[in-house]
Amino acid sequence: MIVMNGFRILQSHNGQGWETVGTIKKVEKGIVAGVYNLFLSKVAEANNTVYEGIILYIDKEKEIVFQKVDKEFITHKLKPFKTKPTIGKNVSIRYDNNQLNLTLENHCL
Repeated sequence: MIVMNGFRILQSHNGQGWETVGTIKKVEKGIVAGVYNLFLSKVAEANNTVYEGIILYIDKEKEIVFQKVDKEFITHKLKPFKTKPTIGKNVSIRYDNNQLNLTLENHCL
C-alpha cells in the first residue's frame, strides 16, 4: 500500500512487476504518507497476546485486517471482531485464549 498526497494506492505483484489493484482512494485520517509493505505481514498469534497499533487496511475479499504494530505489520482475521475496526484508528487487539477483544487507544502513535 502506498500513501501519498492524501490518497492510498494498493499494489500487488503479478509475477512480472507491481500493478495497481482496485481504485485509488482518499486515505483515512490517521494514516501518514509512506510505503506500507503489507505483503510482509505476520499472522497474529492468538494465545494471550496484545497488539497495539494503527489499523491500516481491511481486505474485505480475503476478510483480513492489517495493523501496524511498531515497525511490523500484523494480520488478523476479520470474522472474530464483534464490531469492524476503523481504519486509521489506534487500537489494542488482545487475544485471550483465542478470544479477540478490541479496545480504542487514547493516544496516537
